[in-house]
Formats: sequence, C-alpha cells, structure tokens
Amino acid sequence: MHIDIDFISICKQMQTQSKLDIVNEKYKRTIIYGIVCLITKEKYVGSTILTLKERIDYHIRHRSCRAWQILERGNYKAYVIQHYPCNTRREKLTREGAWQRAYKKSFGEKLVNKNIDGSFVNESPEAKQVYNKKYREEHKDEIQVYSRKYRDEHKDERRAYDKKYRDEHKDERRAYDKQRYVEHKDEIQVYKKQYREEHKEEMRAYDKQYQKKPWTCEYCNKTMTTGAKSNHKRKTCKNKPVECHTIQ
Repeated sequence: MHIDIDFISICKQMQTQSKLDIVNEKYKRTIIYGIVCLITKEKYVGSTILTLKERIDYHIRHRSCRAWQILERGNYKAYVIQHYPCNTRREKLTREGAWQRAYKKSFGEKLVNKNIDGSFVNESPEAKQVYNKKYREEHKDEIQVYSRKYRDEHKDERRAYDKKYRDEHKDERRAYDKQRYVEHKDEIQVYKKQYREEHKEEMRAYDKQYQKKPWTCEYCNKTMTTGAKSNHKRKTCKNKPVECHTIQ
C-alpha cells in the first residue's frame, strides 16, 4: 500500500498546530512585558502568564535567556507593555511576536531577542518541536508552578480518575506487570538483593517493631503480639474451626 509522505507530513503539521489552538483560561492572564537596560538602552520583549515580578525572578535564576544579557548588569527597568487576555497559546505568541517585530523596527540591534515568537505557527512540525523544546527550557519554572497549582486544584478529580482507570484496566495492568517481571526478572532480583543489603538495619528494625504490634485472634478474641500470631493459629488457639486445623 502506497502512502503519500507529503500527506503524512500535512497531517502531523495539522495535529501539532491544533495544540496551539487549545482554549485555556490561563491565557487570560497574559501580559506582554519589556526590559530595558538603563546603561546600554538594550531591550527585551517577552510574554508570560505569571506576574511581571515572577517572570523577572525566573530570568534572574536561570540566566538561560537573552533577557539575562540585560539583567546581569543590575541596572534595568521592567515594565508591562500590554495586558492581553486571550484564549490560546497561538494568540499569546502571535501578539508577543507582533510587539517584538515592532520593537525590532524601532530599535534595531538594541532589541536583544534571539527569536521572534509566533513566527513558527505556519512552519513544519520539526520547527515546532525545536521551538517547544526551547520554550520548555526557558519556561521551566512557569510550567512547574502551573502544573503544581493544577494538581492541587484538581486533586480529587485526579484521584477519582486514577481509581477508575485502575479498576477498568485491572487485568491489563496485571498482565503488563507479569510480562515486565518476566522480561526483567534478573534485574529485579539484583535490585531487590542490593536493596536488602543496603537497608538491612532499617528492615530489621521495622520487622522488630512490627512483631511487637498487638494482634487479636478472630476465633478466640485473645490479644497478643503479631510475632506470636503464627504459633497461636497453628497450635494454641482452642476455638479455631476444625477445617483450619486440617489445612494448617
């Protein structure tokens, strides 16, 4: 069967670009911001869904962006160019790119931005992948802050979803675990042995503590330590059903 490579590329491109159009409330917080060096008059233009202070703090901590070229001198001014509530990442980046181009036209080489955001939206999936990687690296803290906030706000929903998924895929997960154990049996055994060696004292202390825990016999209601449970059930319990004696 012949499949047109161009057709596959177009499909991938459409799939990649559609992610830019996912509506999300977080983009309502979008601001376009600028940073200007008060010594050299160099400028940087960016966009963020964080506050201006949080975004500047990120630049200072990570130093991975052209903004650090200005911030490292310590004599700068950060300001909001525009509050731009929008719906999608495409809208956010397109507006950021428009301001970057406007600054480039007005200030030329004084604009230190290496890339113009939003320019990739009609390019190939490969170009989008390169941009995504760069974006994740430069916005790592923002992504972590948003992810942590999302997890906290949707904790109950996530638990319910995880439980439902586990219940609905019980057999598949069991089969997967079994297959994984068979395929990695030697590695698992080596790991377990190494773990036991490295945590020998902790395991011994845990077992000792566990043996002292109180346990009540379900047949005679006698309370004793967990360490005595096995011997009691095998030999000394008088009320244990006959079939239990036979089995054990």
